[in-house]
Amino acid sequence: MVGFPIVTAVVLGVLTVIVYQQWHSRGRPQQLAWAVSLACGCIGTLAYIGVVFGLAPGLLFRVYYMGGAVLIAPLLGVGSAYLLPSRLWARLLLAVTAASGAMALTGLAAPLNARALAHLGLAPGTTVVTAPAVIVAVVVANSLGTIAVVGVALYSAWRARRVGWSVVGGNGLIATGTFLVAAAGSLARLGHGAGFWGTMTLGWLVLYAGFALLAAFRPATAPAAARPTG
Repeated sequence: MVGFPIVTAVVLGVLTVIVYQQWHSRGRPQQLAWAVSLACGCIGTLAYIGVVFGLAPGLLFRVYYMGGAVLIAPLLGVGSAYLLPSRLWARLLLAVTAASGAMALTGLAAPLNARALAHLGLAPGTTVVTAPAVIVAVVVANSLGTIAVVGVALYSAWRARRVGWSVVGGNGLIATGTFLVAAAGSLARLGHGAGFWGTMTLGWLVLYAGFALLAAFRPATAPAAARPTG
């Protein structure tokens, strides 16, 4: 049963290294934000595997929840926001992410639902955490992150003739992958545990296809204002 989380962790680990290397060679801030998001997902998934095997479940579940539920979506949004002409939106979203992370850390210090944790199975563990601060942080961070990803995808589609169709396709894949990652939680709540991790893995692969398409983009001799930043 733990096969899907292991596959997800491996995929995320490989993708983290690839996207980090892209950032290291090109220095684009969106690639750094995406690499950190991938790393959070990888660390969170590894922590989840540790919980399944009974290794410090209280501590590792907190790590899993912080990486998997709180930080992934807003950091994806930060990366997408860096593609906008102004970096102000990315910096504002980064500040919101930091604030949400701090709020979640405070809430995760509270006791967990021990019964729900003991019967975690392959569910995302939404009933394990009951602290209102964590719930608020997750809702705010994930909502803003998803809005940013989808918003930038729509924005790039609107500017398709100027930014190029590869930018439109890359952002479209990132938006689709983000949707799949979010949909994984819904599947788990419906009792499809294997579907949760399988859909999660597929979502990250689609996301990476978007990252790769944007990384391969080479602006033509167009006005500077028409090119994506970063």
